[in-house]
Amino acid sequence: MDDGPQTVEQLVEQGYFAVPTAEPETAILHDRKQTSWLGLDDILTQVRHRHEIYKKNMLEIEWAKCYAFNELARGGPFPTDEGYAIYERRLQDLHRDQRAERVTLWRDESRLRQQLPESAQQYLSASRKLDIIGDTDGDAL
Repeated sequence: MDDGPQTVEQLVEQGYFAVPTAEPETAILHDRKQTSWLGLDDILTQVRHRHEIYKKNMLEIEWAKCYAFNELARGGPFPTDEGYAIYERRLQDLHRDQRAERVTLWRDESRLRQQLPESAQQYLSASRKLDIIGDTDGDAL
């Protein structure tokens, strides 16, 4: 296995954590840098994945609106009052689902973003300490 940085997905998928090679004197700082990078990368990946899920969910809701209209149109060129009422309720439900999805996206993303500054600070702190002692090995992160 390559000694480069790993992602959380790789750790989960492979079930193996590659211990980076470093001089014993600086290994703790390299380890802190690597693990803080894992946290930072994981947060960013989760935010991106949540946005992908959001887009997929919103697209499915838009398709459901089209299906609802198609059901209304099957009744002929002049829908009944009952058919139109069913269509309107369905649209209201779908609009409610869209609002709920937007709120859920905001809630999920804001929870993840709260973790971002601490992870970034830990990563930068470890990087700066390594810079101070002049050890730039493992700068691939």
